[in-house]
Amino acid sequence: MPFDLLIKGGRVLDPAAGLDAIRDVGINGDRIAAVEPSIAVSTAKRVVDATDRLVTPGLIDMHTHVNWGATLGGVDADSIAWRTGVTTWVDAGSAGAFALPAFRKHVIEPAEARILAYINISYLGLVGLNYDEYCNRQSCNIEILNRVAGQNPDIVLGIKVRMGKEGFCWPDLGILRRAVEASEATGLRLMCHLSGTPPELRDILAELRPGDIVTHAFTGAGEKMVDRRGRVLPAVVQARERGILFDIGHGAGSFSFESAEALARIAFWPDTISTDLHQGSMAGPNLVADQELIQRVRGDGSPHFTLLTVMTKFLYLGMPLEAVVRSVTSRPAELLGMADQIGSLRPGAIADVAILELAQGAHELYDIHGLKRTTQERLLCTETIRAGRPMTRKEMPAPPPWIRLVDLEAQAALATR
Repeated sequence: MPFDLLIKGGRVLDPAAGLDAIRDVGINGDRIAAVEPSIAVSTAKRVVDATDRLVTPGLIDMHTHVNWGATLGGVDADSIAWRTGVTTWVDAGSAGAFALPAFRKHVIEPAEARILAYINISYLGLVGLNYDEYCNRQSCNIEILNRVAGQNPDIVLGIKVRMGKEGFCWPDLGILRRAVEASEATGLRLMCHLSGTPPELRDILAELRPGDIVTHAFTGAGEKMVDRRGRVLPAVVQARERGILFDIGHGAGSFSFESAEALARIAFWPDTISTDLHQGSMAGPNLVADQELIQRVRGDGSPHFTLLTVMTKFLYLGMPLEAVVRSVTSRPAELLGMADQIGSLRPGAIADVAILELAQGAHELYDIHGLKRTTQERLLCTETIRAGRPMTRKEMPAPPPWIRLVDLEAQAALATR
């Protein structure tokens, strides 16, 4: 069989297929055509040498903000995707019902990467630095959300709600209950953000149902999952036993090594690893307090914080490589209801592929509080293939003009996203 593209000699790690071995991957059109111990180079129009590289399904980032130019935090997905192996981006609530049609037309449809959405429970979406979208509870209109989601079933795959005190006009459970009601009305999965108290974490978890997702799960803020002695809270263990799912959503304000190391001690690993990538986090969590450095990093056209950064942190914490890859491939694909299309390299799947390097050498890692750890290996990306084609090497656009007007206090507030 002739192939349009052959990925030769890499270590294929595909948790969905139970495969971890040296294999060749043949691609025809936009589909995986074959995964074999050896495929002749002569059968392919183009060959990519993946010797000493890790070949995985295209990575899926379950919590991002990519509504560039329409919200304060939105980043340009395509200019980051090709550098990082991420072929599927799930935008977590940037757009509410009112903005969803524009998000679809101007961001999702033109993008080379696949972009999906968890629609905000508020029809306003993420419009500012604080929890502005909830200051009028009438904005959390279930009928409007249901109608818009029903018109966009191919991209709207969940509902996003945020719980926390920062700028929140009513720091109680009313908005969460409204989101649960919307989830039940639409059949869409719910993702709930954690940050500062009130409300209390145990009260939030009590409202959630099996299959709901808690994001920012390894935060060090008030709604963190461990107590002051580093013990995992009983309500958290009980929530997992009930089928509640846990996502990282690292961002610039939601990852603590103290929380992560406490959870790692009992092998409480996340179901999904994600970035919460936005304008305030792509410079790297250790840079948030240095506005001048942030602007310089933004100007050099290269993100310093990506999904590979977060995956590397979990390798450092002791999460097995296979589990790390599963959390950014087959597991999110299952949660999105797309396991038959993405998240695997099985023949017939869409040919989204990440070619990665597990680079050796000392590398510094930081949490959002500035705590430093040193790892001896980290993940880097060699090439990103989307639907059978190497992704275009697009440069990052200049940030929207209002970003440079945001002062340090506002930047710190943005870090809670």
